[in-house]
Amino acid sequence: MTSRIQDSSSEDALSANASTHVFVIQRNLRAELLDRPVIRHKPARDLAAHMLLNLDDLEACWDVATNWLRSELDCQRVDTGFGRPESKHYFPGFAQARNTNFDVPSFGGTAVNNRDPIMQAMWTGSHAVVFADLKQDRRLTPGMRQRMSGAKTKSKLGAALRTKKGGYGLICADWTEHFIPNESGIFDCFEQTVADVLSPVIAAAMRIAESGKEEPIQRHNDVSVFNYGRPSAVSLDTLTDSEIEIARLVVQGLSYKEIARIRGRAFSTIDHQLRGLRKKMGASSTANLVSLLAKLDAFSN
Repeated sequence: MTSRIQDSSSEDALSANASTHVFVIQRNLRAELLDRPVIRHKPARDLAAHMLLNLDDLEACWDVATNWLRSELDCQRVDTGFGRPESKHYFPGFAQARNTNFDVPSFGGTAVNNRDPIMQAMWTGSHAVVFADLKQDRRLTPGMRQRMSGAKTKSKLGAALRTKKGGYGLICADWTEHFIPNESGIFDCFEQTVADVLSPVIAAAMRIAESGKEEPIQRHNDVSVFNYGRPSAVSLDTLTDSEIEIARLVVQGLSYKEIARIRGRAFSTIDHQLRGLRKKMGASSTANLVSLLAKLDAFSN
């Protein structure tokens, strides 16, 4: 009985510490972003405030961001993914917002050649990349043109999410029903919102999802805001062949139902296997699992 009481007390203490951790990060980000005139696109202040309320839930935080941006830009799809500039492949579709009034396909599902010149332009460019008319854009390689055509993309904006450590993800806004309007306000909204709001807030949410045991972040633009190290206790030797295959599909951004269909298994079986995979990887959520897997050479290259 005494042992159970002690265990319960320890869990309560851990929960309290985690809550304090999140509160400190929220407070510091609020001071950085909302108490100072750093957000250039003024409507994005409300976005920042809403994202901060969901900071301890990475998927919810992304959901708020992608849906707000899709509505603000009046585009048909906003797509995101985590990655690194030096990786061979990039897996889109971690988070997506699509206009339900149109038949807008997903851009996720399979890897993109991350070494394509256009991908590298998004990773390394000092400004967002604009594709006003994809059919006429000579910068696109045949493979990238085919991928974008398959997603019905007519126009596109793309940019990297960055901290002082460098790029850690990409976000793209796509127009599938018409071309991007020739208005400077649309470009400024996208570029400024990505730089001023999404980059620091998503990095903080990612940090919380990755490790609740670390010390709170003191500043959102601290070099340690996003940990690029590899999971120290994770080894592929502990995973079965089936778990490795499922892991690859998870990193590609596929849903449980899509994985079940590809693997020819029941939804409940995939759910059970993913629970076991998260346990072995020490991941608290599917988002956390994707983050950990993406740092392993077997899944990032």
